Amino acid sequence: MFQHFVITRFNLRKKDWQTSKSNTQVLTDTWMENRLALFENYCFSSLAAQTEQNFTWLVFFDNTTPDKFRSVIARLELTFSQFTPIYIDGMDAFLTQSQAQINQRLWEPYVITSRLDNDDSLHQDYIKEVQSHFAEQAFMGIDFVDGYTLQVEPQVCFAKRSHVHNPFLSLIEQKGHIKTVWYLERHGQWSEVKELKTVRNKRMWMSVIHMENKVNTFLGFDNVPWSAINAFHLNSEVEQALANKRVPFDVWQSKSLKNKLKTMWKVNFKLIKRRLVR
Repeated sequence: MFQHFVITRFNLRKKDWQTSKSNTQVLTDTWMENRLALFENYCFSSLAAQTEQNFTWLVFFDNTTPDKFRSVIARLELTFSQFTPIYIDGMDAFLTQSQAQINQRLWEPYVITSRLDNDDSLHQDYIKEVQSHFAEQAFMGIDFVDGYTLQVEPQVCFAKRSHVHNPFLSLIEQKGHIKTVWYLERHGQWSEVKELKTVRNKRMWMSVIHMENKVNTFLGFDNVPWSAINAFHLNSEVEQALANKRVPFDVWQSKSLKNKLKTMWKVNFKLIKRRLVR
């Protein structure tokens, strides 16, 4: 009845994206080496471990990607058949190319698309949970409000995170003129879409906070057992190194409380606002 595509942008050239939040140049060889390491250790490993493997993962790379990085990408492709690298001409081509690539592969009457950033992780049951909400909807977004967040530098912190209209949204559509979940480039724009189902208390995603993020900061809260991270299947060596460097909760407990109060106010406000505009 449906086909499921996860869609990820990688090193696509964009005019207004020149530096990271630490003010270092992006899309350089050093940036690409670091980003591929993040991708392989946090993102790729979590997709490869999905309990439901009925999906295709379209990852869009820039067509200027040097051969030395293409060889790494080709190696990953050989190890995980769902991983499908596609090379395109910068960010301006992304939306039309993602739609075209799906249409080329589509034979079922419905399509599910899920967005995923190349440095984040999905819970092992994410694909299964998204598909459980399929009911032949012509157009319906799925928003898992609750997840986790992992700060990997300069300090290691692992905590809960809640975010309405977050970067892990999915969209169910009927075959035809499909838009894909990326038709709204900024995930916050989903606040304007009425056809959206919000799901609570299933922590299906984990945002990874590092020095090369453009915007993200650590907004986690609560003392979470480290064992909860196992469901995201990080590279085992990386996971152990992070566990050894994790900051004790009592060191940032006051920040946790501030983050929790701020988050709960924002989440509840947005959910109430959604109910009022329906």
